[in-house]
Amino acid sequence: MTKLHIYPPLGRLTCVYEPVIAFRVYFVHSSSETPAVSDVEIWSDLSGSQWQGTPLIRTDIDATSELELSFLDVAQLGEGHRIEQFHLDLPASVAVAKRFEFTVRWKSTNTQEEWNWASSTGHNARVALRPRIADKAPASYWRQQLRSLLRPACSDTLPPPATTIADSWQVSSTGASCMFKACEFDNAASGADFFGQLGTIDGVLAFARKDPFWIIPRAGTDASVAAGLDVVLVLVELSSGAYAALMPFAKDAPTKHTVVFRTGPSNTLYLRASPTLDSAPSSIRVAASVSRHPHDAIHDLFERIQQTLPHTSIDELSAHCQPAHATSLSGSMGYCTWNTFYQQVSHDGIVSVLSEICRIGRAANQPVPEWVVIDDGWQTTTQDNSQGQLSEISANKDKFPDQLKQTVQSLAELGVTRVGVWHALWGYWGGIDPSGPLAQRYELERYQRKWCPAVKTASEVWLISKTCIAAFYDEFYQWLHGQGVTFVKVDYQAAFETLELDGSDVYSMYNAYYDAMESAALKYFGPGSVVYCMAQTPHLILRTLQHLDSVTAAQQREILRNSDDYFPDEPESHSWHIYCNMANALWSRQLQSRFAVDWDMFQPGKPESHIHAAARTLSGGPLYITGSAANYSHQDLASVLGHTCRTPLPSPPLISSSCLFADMTATAGFLIGSTTLADESAVIISIYNVFHELVVAPVLVSQILTTSDSTGSNRYAIHQQSTGRVCICQTLGDIYTLALQPLACDVLTVARMAMFRSTDRSAALYAICIGDTSRYAGIGVVERNVFGVVQNIAPGTPAPRSGSPLGSPRQWVLRVRLASGCNGVSFALQACESTPEAHSLPVSVQSVRVQGCEIDEWEYLSDTEILRVMFKPPPSNSTAICVTIILSA
Repeated sequence: MTKLHIYPPLGRLTCVYEPVIAFRVYFVHSSSETPAVSDVEIWSDLSGSQWQGTPLIRTDIDATSELELSFLDVAQLGEGHRIEQFHLDLPASVAVAKRFEFTVRWKSTNTQEEWNWASSTGHNARVALRPRIADKAPASYWRQQLRSLLRPACSDTLPPPATTIADSWQVSSTGASCMFKACEFDNAASGADFFGQLGTIDGVLAFARKDPFWIIPRAGTDASVAAGLDVVLVLVELSSGAYAALMPFAKDAPTKHTVVFRTGPSNTLYLRASPTLDSAPSSIRVAASVSRHPHDAIHDLFERIQQTLPHTSIDELSAHCQPAHATSLSGSMGYCTWNTFYQQVSHDGIVSVLSEICRIGRAANQPVPEWVVIDDGWQTTTQDNSQGQLSEISANKDKFPDQLKQTVQSLAELGVTRVGVWHALWGYWGGIDPSGPLAQRYELERYQRKWCPAVKTASEVWLISKTCIAAFYDEFYQWLHGQGVTFVKVDYQAAFETLELDGSDVYSMYNAYYDAMESAALKYFGPGSVVYCMAQTPHLILRTLQHLDSVTAAQQREILRNSDDYFPDEPESHSWHIYCNMANALWSRQLQSRFAVDWDMFQPGKPESHIHAAARTLSGGPLYITGSAANYSHQDLASVLGHTCRTPLPSPPLISSSCLFADMTATAGFLIGSTTLADESAVIISIYNVFHELVVAPVLVSQILTTSDSTGSNRYAIHQQSTGRVCICQTLGDIYTLALQPLACDVLTVARMAMFRSTDRSAALYAICIGDTSRYAGIGVVERNVFGVVQNIAPGTPAPRSGSPLGSPRQWVLRVRLASGCNGVSFALQACESTPEAHSLPVSVQSVRVQGCEIDEWEYLSDTEILRVMFKPPPSNSTAICVTIILSA
């Protein structure tokens, strides 16, 4: 049996940037007896209306000179499988039109009569050729792009746009933004009012409300992908290749009203407000931005909205808060009780499982939890379900006989430095018990709760009045603080939108509860002590934007759940979970000065656990596990996290533009994200297969890499996580082919090498520290990459290892500073003559010295030009590690 993998993929539109059109066809044969392929052609209308075939060129799969193939791990194809590859790179000038279609046809060596065809009618690949937009384009260009976002004329079937006024223009050489005003708004009469019709577009990514609690991506070629859903934010790809973003909001009362889009036929957009804005339609704004990069368009959009909103400050709250805890939730591994115990959690159960996990982990040199969140089930409630009501702030006496203090102390003896607890924003799922002790101390109000996915039934709910909710939270969190609790996971936050209330009352409750909870959390736990869950709402987004100016960089960030729950026992959910989180990071990363995004816990020891562990390591947010000690013992977490520490990446990954406008769980391609380090020395490219079959496809590195050339170097070191390969290349290739099985992942770390000239200018050394390659995102342990100068060392000074004299013109001393606790690091080193031919020179590593820990061993592999330095386990109180290398060429 033979399976074809084609790029650009069949059945969808792919935007290809000039000047080259790259075609790749991979034949994966499941048997050695399968006949080889002889003739392969692209069958297309490239040259006009007449379709014709263009032969492809066979690529030698074993050719080591082909950097393009060096990352294809044949083991991923499956036992007994083999692969044939064909390629064709055409100048874009051969295309008569800027858009064309193609399919693939081929013949086997023993089949000379008929062509085999790769697709049926209507399932061809569609390609749009795009010129690259200049880094700096004229302001007039960006004005025109933004004007083209909406169609200027109305058809007979559409009403005049409600947003004919656009003001507050901001235009630069990299993009433009403006605000659309709603001239008329009659939401009460129609339920939704016409905003406008999108212009000529090639793709839509709508972030829609799945329910009151979660936002999900809906991707496709037009706005119908979000039909019937409330859309918070829209990203579109214009036919010019630029990207535009739109988001509606209420300017004067952003946290008192929710404004969303609804989509209609022919890419029409409607505005819908809750509560209605009949009395003040001029408050409605739609922010719009356009840029050459989708991530910049979203960033500019949020920046414009923030400029428009009335700002509030949290400085007054911060003045009375606890200091930040030494253990950051994002900087260490944690544990959550939920999927282990669900609501049957108890002191004995928690201590038993964590004791065994810590014992197993330390014996096997595996990372162990440093913080624990006690999830739902610990509180004193009428019943442990969606109808349960909170009776008292204390813990359930049957499950926690000595309350939480004993549990916190027992966990501390295991090395757990922080313990947090779960609760709903209004207490518990079903509110407050009207006949319980809390009802005797606080005024309650009765409400009717509508059906919602988390409750699945309409019911009555009693809540603490907003007039005394601050007193409740002060008492609640003061008690938790006295028990040793240092953070909280606050769930069910959007539940106020399930109440049958006038809209203004809903948002008044919302704000009162948020103010009370956040104030008490700062007072008793300090910054970085709240996990926001079931809170993906326009209300929280706008509330956060109002607060961002008063959040300082020195504060620990709060945690924001980035998607719906992780479901370990629902196999079909895992691909969607990875895709949804990657896509949602487009907007949630705009709040990262206040929030670290949370991809939820995962359970080790399951077939899909590796991709979840890797994804969370690369997420820029917290990483925490759930499950039994047996689950934990069946997975090597050290290969993902490292043995002794975890250095979080600075921000969530940016989803590749090639993945924006298709649901990657239903598309035969890779889900790709990238994270650029703060100093722009390297880019970490994360690659996932969330499709249900094997995927063989190219990764277009040139469209991902954005590192600046501050060193004058044009050489790169590329490290592949799955195989450990490191390639040093003088020019960065455009296409790298990979193969991944379903729910498999890989990482390419692309680092620009620093260049150092010799004192006599006769040679150049290229060097980069690629970090701890034993773990995912291992380059994150590098606090400052290679720096140093040619040293004037006295001639004749003996070298510790080689014995050759120091002080020659071609000698360098390099240093790198690392985070504490890493296992070791690798360096890519290459030297060459400073001549036009740039002949390579052998590198001799003469000395490696380390401060901050002890060297276990070091080895320079001259054939691969890699220096590996392994450390002995550092002391627990170790600070930064400094490595000094003396070498010559």
